[in-house]
Amino acid sequence: MAKKSKRQGDIFDVIFNISMFIGMVIAITIRTTMKILLFIYDVITIYSTGYHKKSGNGFFKTYFNKGHMGEFLLFRKLSRITHKDNLFTNLYLPGQNTTHTELDIVLLSHKGIFLYEVKNYGGYIYGSRDDKYWTQVLRFFIKNKFFNPLRQNFVHHKALENYLGVGFVEIIPIISFSNRSELSKIQVNMDSYVLQTKDTIKLTKKILKSGPVLFDEAHLKQMRLKLTYATLKDQVFKDNHVNEVKQFVDK
Repeated sequence: MAKKSKRQGDIFDVIFNISMFIGMVIAITIRTTMKILLFIYDVITIYSTGYHKKSGNGFFKTYFNKGHMGEFLLFRKLSRITHKDNLFTNLYLPGQNTTHTELDIVLLSHKGIFLYEVKNYGGYIYGSRDDKYWTQVLRFFIKNKFFNPLRQNFVHHKALENYLGVGFVEIIPIISFSNRSELSKIQVNMDSYVLQTKDTIKLTKKILKSGPVLFDEAHLKQMRLKLTYATLKDQVFKDNHVNEVKQFVDK
């Protein structure tokens, strides 16, 4: 009787191990399939949303660059709530501290001009309005410093104001971190928007729906034309800008 019980136990163990193996294979297959489908979706939407045309960045330059990928992901979400003619990315406007300053994403609307500074960062983010640098804390307490994005976007704000000839308050500046970030330690004024991507979209929708009308269609058309001139700079231009920014930061 003991031998029979042992044999049944062995059979049960074999069946259990086979079931676990099959379950693991199915789980891996599902995860791999999902990753492939998401990859294909990214490839298609880089082109179908107009991001490739507006930024000048193809698939490889977008997908394998953390900064460009973050801009694209927000651009893609914004393209679902507005017409693509009103969306601009990788703009270079005349600057104050450098010859030009680079703007990540601009959205034109009758309700105002949205100016997005995109930070594709994960982890805990620490910083306040007056800090020169903010801190990103990753697992194992790895810390990275980065320039205060509020200061960075203020420079962009002034550049956009001067370039388009609009009022300072007609521009809505937003610092948009990825949904992988934790922003509970950010200390800024209530009128400073430092948000995750999901909340960036919620705020944009809210203003587009209920905000006061600031611009008529004729004015928007003029601004679209001006912003078009500020896009699609060649690589030499972009490299010179990066070097100029590095020299300014190192001072």
